[in-house]
Amino acid sequence: MPTDTEISRPPGVSLRTEGAIATLVLDLAQPKNTFRTADVQRLGALLDEALAGGARCLVIQGAGPVFSAGWDICSINPAADDPMAMIAEVVGPFCKRLRELPVPTISAVTGPALGFGFGLALCCDLCIAEDDALFGSPFRHIGMVPDSGTHHFLLSRLGHPLATELIYTGRLLSGAEAARLGLINRSVARGELAAEVDKIVQAIATGPTQALRLSKEILLQGGDFDAMFAHEGQQLAQVFSTADLKEGISAFQQRRKPVFQGR
Repeated sequence: MPTDTEISRPPGVSLRTEGAIATLVLDLAQPKNTFRTADVQRLGALLDEALAGGARCLVIQGAGPVFSAGWDICSINPAADDPMAMIAEVVGPFCKRLRELPVPTISAVTGPALGFGFGLALCCDLCIAEDDALFGSPFRHIGMVPDSGTHHFLLSRLGHPLATELIYTGRLLSGAEAARLGLINRSVARGELAAEVDKIVQAIATGPTQALRLSKEILLQGGDFDAMFAHEGQQLAQVFSTADLKEGISAFQQRRKPVFQGR
């Protein structure tokens, strides 16, 4: 995974770039990479910075053996804090922004990805984890309701029975089980995550960025066959004006590998 050039390092979060690949590294001061409001706000600012720098693929990873155990519960004062404001003004807009980012996103998960960390990992287009990573939303243990889109991801990917069980019981899934159930893309043995993610991001970052963006929009909008077929037609009309399509067709005709510029 890209690590060579660090262009911004606010406290607890860093944005690193290698060519067209941007990596957000979580290295928070709180135990187990837990978040506070300011950390999420900084992440949002770094998304904009990554795009402004020409990123064609974004990776989110932890700095060490933990992706993120979620929110810093010790920082919450139920008597004083306004949870609706936090969700409406900070968590919700950030998750929506990440989900709809116009470049492919990948979460690389080692260790726990719990609570908000779980939602953060699943908001990315792809999620790759080590076999012994831990996924889940144990909100029930403190009397809270899962946030950051967790209900949507569990229901759409696992179905109602298992989604209900995981929310009701707070049971955690290993990376291997999450991959087997289709909650994440795949899991790999410990020590192999960096190489696996790097292989994927190199392929994405050198691909036809605009075509991938348009396909992402179709997938996120969803719908039945007719709706998605119509959306495909609209996106095809747009992609025909891209330089990458012209390059792809020329390369095919000339029997060479295309060199996409992301335009």
